[in-house]
Amino acid sequence: MDQLPELQITEAEWEVMLSVWEAEHQTAGEIIARVEPIRKRSHRTVRTLLARLVEKGAVAVKVDGSRHLYSAAVTRNECVRSAARSFTDRFFAGNLQSLLIHFVENETLSNDELDELRKRLEGRQDNMAKPGIKKPVGKSTNKRRTKK
Repeated sequence: MDQLPELQITEAEWEVMLSVWEAEHQTAGEIIARVEPIRKRSHRTVRTLLARLVEKGAVAVKVDGSRHLYSAAVTRNECVRSAARSFTDRFFAGNLQSLLIHFVENETLSNDELDELRKRLEGRQDNMAKPGIKKPVGKSTNKRRTKK
């Protein structure tokens, strides 16, 4: 599922997703039991959030007799990638380089964190230089990416 449509998950929905990702085939009651004590949300609110997540395609529901069993339809990584793309598009006109420069210049990074970033960028650059490996389209250009 590399090319997901943009999945907009609110902060409250994210809290429910964290519970959904913990186990497959959970009842609403099991999800509510995890979310309620953490965020003091009513069972009705959690059920509404769960219904929204099903509508958005983030959660799948399977009917087993009289029970509805909920499972994640998307991975946590897919949601993070979608949110990161949305953030980059919204605040940096889709320019990933501007986003990275902003964080490097405006956030406090330790020497270890800078070394790790440098190592990852160099590894990415080495992989891009290998024959037969194509540069990802729109990933590190200065041009605005268009939504698909």
